[in-house]
Amino acid sequence: MTRRQEGVTMRPVHVLLLAETLPDAERLASAWRAAAPHADTEAREVRVPGSPGPSDGGSGHGGAPTAPGQLAGPAGPAGGGGVLLAGAAIPVGPPASVGPQDVGPAHPGPTAPGPAPSALPREEGAALAEAAARADVVVAYVTRLDGDRLHRGVVVEAAAAAAPHAVPVVVVTDRSEVSRREWSTAGLSGVHEAAEGDVARVARTWTPGWAR
Repeated sequence: MTRRQEGVTMRPVHVLLLAETLPDAERLASAWRAAAPHADTEAREVRVPGSPGPSDGGSGHGGAPTAPGQLAGPAGPAGGGGVLLAGAAIPVGPPASVGPQDVGPAHPGPTAPGPAPSALPREEGAALAEAAARADVVVAYVTRLDGDRLHRGVVVEAAAAAAPHAVPVVVVTDRSEVSRREWSTAGLSGVHEAAEGDVARVARTWTPGWAR
């Protein structure tokens, strides 16, 4: 579905939401749609061989979004919940200067620094990269973002899939234990501690006003 603004037809913003379990991804998508009903969301489970496994407090333990705009589970550290961005507000979607010739295997995106290589089987990795190519922003959810999950698991797969297409990647988490320098080096555009479950705040940050 497209939306008209001042006589101009605008395509919906497409948000790819990834988590370690499908219920977590679907609940996050539901919360995102509640905050930005005109955004087109796609939820996917990412199971990575040898990854740390479901985050502490994952699905069934109170760590996933449970209601529109809400994340259940513990809030971030005292005073947490602020939106951390790599710089000024980053517009969603590829830069205007990036065209079809700049996307694909011939342009693998950042190398060092940048996302770690994907650990998914080739077919699954290709399917995820294809989904990321259609997205304006890729969102990965983990209950805790630590050094291990910054280098293995759903966060890495989100960054690796999005990098060739210049699509920003953000992480929604209850608690972040890594510095901004660490997560930006890993190819992320932002990390959001969803204090008291405020997914709506994150959705508003990454969804243009005309798509809400």
